Amino acid sequence: MKSILDFKPEIISKDLPKEPVRVIGIDLGTTNSTAAEIIWDPKNPDTYQLNCLEVDQPTLEGNFTSVFLPSMVALLNGKEFIGEGAKRLRARASEYGLEQNKDIFYECKNDMGLRRTYHRAHEGYRSAPEIASRVLSFFNEAINKSKGDKISRHVISVPASFQISQRHDTLLASTLANIDVKPGDLVDEPVAAFYDYLLQFGDDIMSTLDKEKNLLIFDFGGGTCDVAIFKISKSAQSINIAPLAVSRYHRLGGSDLDRAILYECLVPQLRSQNGLSEFELSYEDKKKIIEPAFLGLAEALKIGLCIEIARLKKFDSYKPEEKELIKTQPGMHHCNLKNKKLTLQSPKLSAVEFENILKPFLDTDLIFARDTEYRLTCSIFAPLEDALQRSGLNSKEIDYCLMVGGSSLITQVQEAMAKYFENAKMLTYSDRDSLQLAIARGAAIHALAIELYGHGIAKSICHNSISIRTGDKGLVELVPKGVELPFPASGEFAQSTELAVPETNITGRMLLRVEFVAGNDEYIIGSRIWEITESVQRGHPLYLKYRLDENNVFQTNISMLTSEDNKEFKETIEHPLTHVVNPETSRLMIESIEESLRTQKFTRRETASYLVELADLYYEIRHHEKAIDFLKRALHIINTPDNNILIKLGIICGEIGDYEREEKYYNTASEASVTDGGALFNLALSKNRRSLYTEALKKIDEALGREKIGPYHVLRAIILKNTGRKAESDEALKTGLKMFNDYTVQSDWELGWYTTGLKQIGDEKKIKEIEAEFRARKQSSRAYSDVEGLLPITNKKQQ
Repeated sequence: MKSILDFKPEIISKDLPKEPVRVIGIDLGTTNSTAAEIIWDPKNPDTYQLNCLEVDQPTLEGNFTSVFLPSMVALLNGKEFIGEGAKRLRARASEYGLEQNKDIFYECKNDMGLRRTYHRAHEGYRSAPEIASRVLSFFNEAINKSKGDKISRHVISVPASFQISQRHDTLLASTLANIDVKPGDLVDEPVAAFYDYLLQFGDDIMSTLDKEKNLLIFDFGGGTCDVAIFKISKSAQSINIAPLAVSRYHRLGGSDLDRAILYECLVPQLRSQNGLSEFELSYEDKKKIIEPAFLGLAEALKIGLCIEIARLKKFDSYKPEEKELIKTQPGMHHCNLKNKKLTLQSPKLSAVEFENILKPFLDTDLIFARDTEYRLTCSIFAPLEDALQRSGLNSKEIDYCLMVGGSSLITQVQEAMAKYFENAKMLTYSDRDSLQLAIARGAAIHALAIELYGHGIAKSICHNSISIRTGDKGLVELVPKGVELPFPASGEFAQSTELAVPETNITGRMLLRVEFVAGNDEYIIGSRIWEITESVQRGHPLYLKYRLDENNVFQTNISMLTSEDNKEFKETIEHPLTHVVNPETSRLMIESIEESLRTQKFTRRETASYLVELADLYYEIRHHEKAIDFLKRALHIINTPDNNILIKLGIICGEIGDYEREEKYYNTASEASVTDGGALFNLALSKNRRSLYTEALKKIDEALGREKIGPYHVLRAIILKNTGRKAESDEALKTGLKMFNDYTVQSDWELGWYTTGLKQIGDEKKIKEIEAEFRARKQSSRAYSDVEGLLPITNKKQQ
């Protein structure tokens, strides 16, 4: 086992402390939060103590002590419950009249960085940062009660895909909790996990770093699925980390599995045991009463079954198809529904049911099958593919894959990952607790390294250059490739007068295009117009300030020297070299559209259009019932069968497992447009996924009777392959692949199915070409404008 002291830098930016140092690392999770402390004494400078903190958590039944603190807050009879007490109250929410975001709060991390307020809640509990601050305060109070030295530093972990607004809310939460968080005291969760693994098992990794290696960290927790890819190397006794890519913020985690178990297994048991018909329970009944009451049961069943499956697999005796394995949660479990008390007796989950639930989460073959971002979030391979595409690597080029987060303990997830990254050495922990505590431990390690040496144990390296484009000299480099972050090293802004105004502007306005690119391939990372309205001569110098901080945030200010109105251009690009997309865009657009619908008058057709747009946005953030409601309202306003809306309704109903309504909507869409095979194609796809191969084949043949296009033939080949008709499958695939001509003019949906077909025949060369095309499309979509505005020129006086 290695030590922080093994990574002592050659040059230390500060003197070692003369007094004992006590630092705290906090993993502020979506589902659970944990904290770790390290104590270092200058009397014994070569050793330190690292402990994960057990916290007493009051419940109605008495104190509960654990290192895991559920990230939940509840208010009951004027008393605040945090952690286990709040979690138990969630299960009894209907009994005590508790409502989410009014007097019970959970999964609020997903709202960090958004403008959402909990308007029905009491003061002090009306936003995600305020709820997070209650969790942090609870930790802080418990830590301060324990005996020990004064805390020198706190470090809090955040998902690598968190944007500035989300990081700002995390800092706000710490301030509200009276925790002093200094600059650089937010550490990315994948990095923290790697620090912990490096210190425990670092010898195996360090011995291989004679040349650069590609490390992928897969953090699959309760509420997020974070993927980060790094290039790692060593210099002397230090380790260098250069971030290559971070996945988009994926709100995908173990809680999604819990909800799948709840709605696909437990709700049917509840209906059966209480004599309820299939549609007797409304959305409000299920979402606001049944879900809080039984979500914990679903989680317990999942964990218990996963432990048993892992045990059986060790002995090679897990065969669910031969002998069904069932996990039961004994007892009578209740919830109050209006004037009726519902009872769920001894709920159960079988291995066969769980395997079926896992299928969409582990789907690789059809990852591009649905041309929506939302569908990809159902698979853990969505963020993986996303990060790989952004990094320019493929799965075979990953050397190490570190898996952390409670949901990565699922055996089927581990097996799917090992198969996918066939050339990678899989890194994980031998026990559940160590794996779930890795991030808190890593955060504490980072805190001690900063306190002792002035920076973390690993050097953060900028893996590519950042330049600004000019109209006369091409690129002017701002941040060099390979430089250590922050840049400049002082953390202050670098200053330059190397740029100038491109033309004289006496009256009117000038549109100046400010464009930043990465590397020699000139990948556009930001492009925006700066409108200049004042009089200015060609060659007038521009004053440029810029920096790239340790959190990979690129900031720049541009102004004109001796400017009369002192206007300036400001731009902040988060993770410029890893290409993270802002996760809050959809929610901000939802708020804007809903506010417009409330306050402005539109025609019926305009209203219907906005309702469809809202449905698409809610679909992206996985609010299925809301999406269905808005689409139905739009359909009612239009008052005629609309093929597009009907297909969207069918897709969403299929996503939530309402296959009866799914088929109804697809069939209605098919009747509404007798020449379009899209609805029949989607229905065939759904039936294939449910192993209804005969019906699937019938529907895809009907679709081909209307349209003979490549994707339809590829799906037909897959269905035939699933029925064992290999020769016919090969012929259908051959026919389909011939129909994909110039892939540069195909839609993303067509390209996705082309990739699916190519995977069937193993054409790796062509697949790489398609992946390159996808990356090129992502690049072109990032630029706000590539034609409007004049580029700045270089300042001749500086040459």
